[in-house]
Amino acid sequence: MNIFVEKLASGDVPPLTHHEQKLIVEDNIGEGIHVHFRNVRLEMSIEDYLVFSEEVAAAAEVFNDGDC
Repeated sequence: MNIFVEKLASGDVPPLTHHEQKLIVEDNIGEGIHVHFRNVRLEMSIEDYLVFSEEVAAAAEVFNDGDC
């Protein structure tokens, strides 16, 4: 377990029954990125995180434009 963790982002998400109310993105220095959303944790390399975050942002743009 890496003791050097830098929190890159965090926030509260709307409550749902029996689910955590957290959104946290952490840089686990020397290991990679962890994305915590409710009761799910995604673990990926920095390179994979950059691709993932770009694709999620692009998908949100399409969704918000009503193109889906």
